[in-house]
Amino acid sequence: MTAVLLSGGIDSLVCAELARQAGELAACVFVDYGHPAQIAEGWRAFAYAGSRGVPLLAPHVRDLQLGAMSTADGPAIVPHRNAILLAVAANAATAHGATSLTIGVSGADQAAYKDCRPAFVDAMASALGMPILMPLVDMQKTAVVRRAAQLGLTKDDAWPCYRGGPSPCGQCASCQESARAWRVLEQDLAT
Repeated sequence: MTAVLLSGGIDSLVCAELARQAGELAACVFVDYGHPAQIAEGWRAFAYAGSRGVPLLAPHVRDLQLGAMSTADGPAIVPHRNAILLAVAANAATAHGATSLTIGVSGADQAAYKDCRPAFVDAMASALGMPILMPLVDMQKTAVVRRAAQLGLTKDDAWPCYRGGPSPCGQCASCQESARAWRVLEQDLAT
């Protein structure tokens, strides 16, 4: 059984739904660490878990240095974020009988984010003494979105933006990448 580190973004939602449909989802873990989009992402995470009857754990981490994410200018790199999130998730997941963690790192993440690379995730698994699954590690965003649609997820189920606010900004790298991927899917479905 696995616990999915659930951010409310499409990558982690796909991971959760893959595990749920396979009967392997013990719980989801949404870590509240004070980032600008936490409310919007949290709503998506809570909506997913609630609509599917999945336990959602929501540990809080305070005073995390947000780096560039605090302004959402450039890549939203929070120093050592996945190390912290995976450690917190492992702690929370153990209480629900999870024997592994799942993280939604994808091929699209690896260039900008060192903590989304397989070598890093494998090192964290070794340090935590718990396997960490990466079902999207070789997928680009368009493939992730295509898989989301196959699983019954829509773009409205996820929050694509690094910034907070009542709606996605449409300007940050995450918004633009997500919009491109959903457009490709829509074009493919229209032909």
